Amino acid sequence: MNTSLYPFVAAILLAVAAPSHADQVDDYMRRQMALNHVPGAAVAVVRDGRIVKLGTYGLANLEWRQRVTPDTAFQLASSTKPFTGLLLMRLQEAGRLSLDDSVAKYLPEAPQAWRPITLRHLADHSAGIPDDVKVGPDATLDEYVAAAAALPLAHAPGASASYGIAGYTVLAKLIETAAGMPYPEALKHYVTGPLGLRADFDYSSGDPNMRSLEVVPKRAGVYDWSAGRHREFRFHFSPFSYVAGGLLASAQDLAKVAIALDKGSFLRRQSLDAMWTPSRLGNGESNGFALGWTVRDVNGRTAVGHSGGPALSDILHFPGERATFIVLTNGKKLYPYLAQGLSELFYPPPPVVMPAGIADSRPELSALLRRTLAEAAAGKVGEEHFSERARKDFVPAFKDFLLPFVRSLPAVDEFVLLAESPRDGGIRRTYRARHGQRAQTWGFDVDKDGKLLGFGPK
Repeated sequence: MNTSLYPFVAAILLAVAAPSHADQVDDYMRRQMALNHVPGAAVAVVRDGRIVKLGTYGLANLEWRQRVTPDTAFQLASSTKPFTGLLLMRLQEAGRLSLDDSVAKYLPEAPQAWRPITLRHLADHSAGIPDDVKVGPDATLDEYVAAAAALPLAHAPGASASYGIAGYTVLAKLIETAAGMPYPEALKHYVTGPLGLRADFDYSSGDPNMRSLEVVPKRAGVYDWSAGRHREFRFHFSPFSYVAGGLLASAQDLAKVAIALDKGSFLRRQSLDAMWTPSRLGNGESNGFALGWTVRDVNGRTAVGHSGGPALSDILHFPGERATFIVLTNGKKLYPYLAQGLSELFYPPPPVVMPAGIADSRPELSALLRRTLAEAAAGKVGEEHFSERARKDFVPAFKDFLLPFVRSLPAVDEFVLLAESPRDGGIRRTYRARHGQRAQTWGFDVDKDGKLLGFGPK
């Protein structure tokens, strides 16, 4: 998925006249599942160390018509990374590693350019190791690390951050060295086992046409909605990348994690603070990633979490409120906004105050962009507004992935230009929009001819 968006994911506020939060959650989930053609889902809401909602909806398996239960195992995809964050902190508390250790301590053959890289850099996506590592899907972890070491760094460690897989794969090697066991075993020994979780990987292997997978009890299928019907979809996570994706877990499992975090019974407070505190990058910006968790502001509250899929998992935790919102689905094409949507049923957004904005030298362009949003909210895509390249590269993914999110929003009542800057021969414009009683920031890339290259929430 386009993971660069998910530190800035936004969601809807539903004004549902219901007698309880639990009923509102059910209404919200059923409406969103129908809008997005999601076969099955599970949610958990944990507040102050107590489950206040554990809900299941629809079907885990369409062929056998099996319903979702609290212990249905969903594919977490990239939401595996918070588990890696927990593992890192457990290993640090056990004295097996330090986040500020150089990779050279655990990888003596590391190239000279890697020696300033720390475990923290790897875990917060700021190490600079590029993702274009050329190995086969069943390469060993050592083969992947050797191939990555042969490439020049994209930037100095800590200079900037870019979401990717390579840094995490190298991190897996360091974790295995520090723990003295393979990553899946270390995760089970230090995290999932002590928490009493059934979460595990499917350990797939073989060539692309004849793969073998472990049997995972109560596993939910994954389904792709296309051409008016559901089709089964299979995700393959290479074993060397389990550190970043591939864990299968239930809503009940994730609720146990949230309870342990709230009660402070699993990690020390200083470890939690370290895990959820983003570093300051060399470019002066605050990193949107902490240690396995994203960090962002949600309606004035600090939130940490992660999503994975697209849309198979969405986890949002508010440390200050000791509240966690978990949504697991088996629908492949869905922008991950559901966890925030649930949170807004419990913590409604403040009244919208629109900024003054900047002077608009091209009001006709603003009108075009606002019209594009209005058409999308009605379920339409005006392809004539997009460049030829965008019609090929952006529009198909937009229809499948982002369009349902735009459709979930009320109409645009106000549209204010916040910023404009040069971008690849064209311009990038940022707007603040008021959709009924909620606000959303949008970024648009436009070419020199005034044609859209792409847009999305920020």
